[in-house]
Amino acid sequence: MRSLEELDRWIATKVKRLSGAAPDQRELLEIRRDILEDVRRHIQPKGGGKLVFPYNEIAIRLDAAGTQREMLEAALCEEQALEGDIRELLNEASCPVPRGFLVSIDLDGAPFGVTFRNRKARAEQPSVAARPAARLIVTKGSADPVELGIAANRVNLGRLKEVVGEKDGLRRRNDLAFDASETTVSREHGYIRYDAASSKFRICDDKSARGISIFRDGRRIGVPRASNRGVQLHAGDEIHLGDACIKFEIEGP
Repeated sequence: MRSLEELDRWIATKVKRLSGAAPDQRELLEIRRDILEDVRRHIQPKGGGKLVFPYNEIAIRLDAAGTQREMLEAALCEEQALEGDIRELLNEASCPVPRGFLVSIDLDGAPFGVTFRNRKARAEQPSVAARPAARLIVTKGSADPVELGIAANRVNLGRLKEVVGEKDGLRRRNDLAFDASETTVSREHGYIRYDAASSKFRICDDKSARGISIFRDGRRIGVPRASNRGVQLHAGDEIHLGDACIKFEIEGP
C-alpha cells in the first residue's frame, strides 16, 4: 500500500509517461491529471495504516465540442479508459473498489467539474432492456449472407460456414461466413457480442492473422487480439477483417 504522498508521486509519474503527446493533446493530459488528483484527495485514512475511498460514483462534466469532443471521447470514454486509470489509482492505494463503482462522463455538461457521491442500493434489480435491432452488411468481399440481422447475443465472423479441425472435428459455425477465396479472413476471425449490462455491441478478435480494424469518423481503431472485452461498436462503423469489410448498423440511440 502506498501513502497519500506516494500516490501524488505515482500520479505525476503516470502523467509524465504520457507527456510525449502532440501539442493538441496536452490539454487532455492536464484534464486527466486534475481528475486523478481530485480522486486522490478524496481517499481517506481508515485507521491501522489503511486507506479507503468512500464513494461509489464519480460524475465528471466537460463542455466539449467539435474536434475536441472527438478527442475526449476517444481518450476518456472509449474502453472506459478514464475509469481504468481511477481503478488503477485505487489499487495502488490498496483501496477496495466500492461495489457498483461507476464513473460517468458528461461531455455536454457545464464547465469542468467532478462530483463524488454515493448511490443508494435499489431494492429491485432493473429490468434488462431488449437487445436493439442491429445488422451487418458486407460491403467488400464475398460472403453468405450479404446482410445479416443480429438475432443472438453472439455472432461469429470468419471464413467458411463450418470450421472443422483434424483432431477435434467441428469447432464452430460462422454466422456471417466469407467464401474460401477470401484468404485474408481467418476461419475463426472474430465475433460480435451483445453486452446486456451496458446495452452495447462489442467486437472481439479471435487471434486472427490479419486482425480487425474499425473505421469511424475518418480514423482507425484497432481491435486487440485475443481479448474478450473487444471494442464497442457504434452505428455506421466500418469493420475491416483483412481485406474484407462489413458495415454495422443499429436502430435507436
